[in-house]
Amino acid sequence: MKVDLDQMLALAGDLVQEDARDRFRRFLLESTKDSDSIRELVAQAQNSPDLQHRLALQDLVWSLGTPLGFEPSLQFGGYWKSPSDVHFLLAMVAEDEPLDLSALLSRAESLVSISAAAPAGEGAGDLEVAKTDEVKEEEDGLSALGLLVVGDSEILRVEDAIIEEDEEGQVRAISISALLSLARVVKDYHLIHEDVLLLLLTSGPSVDPIIDLISRIISQCEAETPTLEEIAQMLGPLGRGGESTPEEALQDLIDQSQYYAFGNRGSGRRQTRL
Repeated sequence: MKVDLDQMLALAGDLVQEDARDRFRRFLLESTKDSDSIRELVAQAQNSPDLQHRLALQDLVWSLGTPLGFEPSLQFGGYWKSPSDVHFLLAMVAEDEPLDLSALLSRAESLVSISAAAPAGEGAGDLEVAKTDEVKEEEDGLSALGLLVVGDSEILRVEDAIIEEDEEGQVRAISISALLSLARVVKDYHLIHEDVLLLLLTSGPSVDPIIDLISRIISQCEAETPTLEEIAQMLGPLGRGGESTPEEALQDLIDQSQYYAFGNRGSGRRQTRL
């Protein structure tokens, strides 16, 4: 069944009401862990500029942390927590909306300070930290950065603001389309969470260029890779006395643990045992 955002919102209620928004968030975390579903919902939310859909878009982006390997939390205005204790404080930036990087950085500082002050073995919400000697070496090993999620048309403006104001390199920006592309690559090519984390930490101030590069390389490779049907057509009527169909010939090679090689100087048959 196709996922329909408006139907979900009708069941959840007005997201301005906290209980309705809690219902919507719980549903996202429990039922849409698959990034394909979330990507479809994000596309629907972007098509409607009203407040209900803008709030839904914020929560959809927040819930997208789960398929990327993060643990989404609602504390400190919403963040993603990595198993390696790296936190990304999320902030959505609407079109032409003024940027307040100082507020985002203050949220990050508060998260680190409260976590560092928590007594050993005692929790601070979902920031429970058992302090070992190794963890104490660097404020419990926890680091917090800001992640601005913006519309595609806003990425250059936000990137310029980060370059001008973020002297410590604590803020990243990513467009919604780049974030969705990253989620697709993670799922389709089985990236692990450490890959995602490394990409976010080492890219900056905008994550978009590296994701665009990865997407272009993947698209080119996919375009140049023949399908099984195309390979079968290239093979021609091999085997079975030269009377088999291309599909049967391909199946013969597979069954016999043999392969057929293609190179940039032409193709060639190899009767080679694997």
